[in-house]
Amino acid sequence: MFQPGPGMVARLVEDWAGRRPDFPVLTFENGEYPDEKITYRDIVTRGSRLARILLDNGIGQGDIFALVMRNHPEFVYAFWAASAIGAILVPIDPRSKASKLHFQLADSGAKGVIFTNELYEEMKEVLALLPDLRVIGVVYKDGFETPVREEFPNLNAMLSELAAPETLPRKSEPQIPLEIIYTSGTTGNPKGVRIKEERLPLFILLAREVWRYTEQDVLYTGLSL
Repeated sequence: MFQPGPGMVARLVEDWAGRRPDFPVLTFENGEYPDEKITYRDIVTRGSRLARILLDNGIGQGDIFALVMRNHPEFVYAFWAASAIGAILVPIDPRSKASKLHFQLADSGAKGVIFTNELYEEMKEVLALLPDLRVIGVVYKDGFETPVREEFPNLNAMLSELAAPETLPRKSEPQIPLEIIYTSGTTGNPKGVRIKEERLPLFILLAREVWRYTEQDVLYTGLSL
């Protein structure tokens, strides 16, 4: 029986991975390029690898890292990893440019960042202003025709080649937020909002009892993760 507590998102997905490992829980549509389908097993396996990469970059419980990308599977792996080890994820709208992007990275206190290769030029400019911000990895996607660059780690390769760790230090402090999400900043600089995992079971309850979703339903979203 699943119990709320620190790292509940990671533990909930692990529970499902134990029961339905090959269930295609998410499909990412990529226009003219092939869809990317991921299973519960994928989330736990690659999330564990990403958690180890974060730890190797000095990002553990209570530490903050940012993610700048559109909706891709790596977003989900990062979300799982943050929940598992107690790191704090800062998802940043990939449409953020120049001063707005710089502000969110600096204001959040992020120690590291993950981004997709389509955003290389924007990130290169901002990284020059934030010399202490470590690039954890770059995600390369079809359709973003930029070459693999040796100056930053290739996250695709690491997630494919690294062995999943047998054990991870797990989140133990329930007060550490899971995310810091930023407002659109239409009336000034964006404002960061801390989100704790303890609020998430409410949505499970709503899905079951109010919206009446079943295991046969397939949900669609065109919104940012």
